[in-house]
Amino acid sequence: MNDYVSGVDGIEKALPRTGDQAAAVEVVAHQQALTRSIKAVRKTAKRGDIFSPSIGKRFVRLVRSEATGTAGKAVRTTIREENPAPPGAGPAVTLTVNGTYPEAPPLSTMPPTLLLRMPALPKTLEYRFVGKALVLRDVRANTIIDWIPNTLP
Repeated sequence: MNDYVSGVDGIEKALPRTGDQAAAVEVVAHQQALTRSIKAVRKTAKRGDIFSPSIGKRFVRLVRSEATGTAGKAVRTTIREENPAPPGAGPAVTLTVNGTYPEAPPLSTMPPTLLLRMPALPKTLEYRFVGKALVLRDVRANTIIDWIPNTLP
């Protein structure tokens, strides 16, 4: 994960900077250029490159321990509130490595109790849920970096 972040940091430094007073169109153009560059550099990336099978199993155990039973009801409710693909619904977000996370569906809320148990992320990355999958999202590029299917019970 650190390799990914430092690689994107380098890509972003090579792009023209946007100022504090940049127009929305300039910010969007910068994000699109960053996304294109990430996709070019990571063209062979696939699911599991960051969340390896062994790491994925640990995340599944952690999430399920927090989200099951009576004690996990609040966690499940928080996750479902803005989940762009709740269980039983058609997927509103297609999970593809290097895919763009659509602007239209909401970003699911991550329960604070769960976040406290998960490994801390650099400020440019975040965890989200899409359906039952745990997604790793690049905030700067609005890009899906990796995901673990069937993480939620």
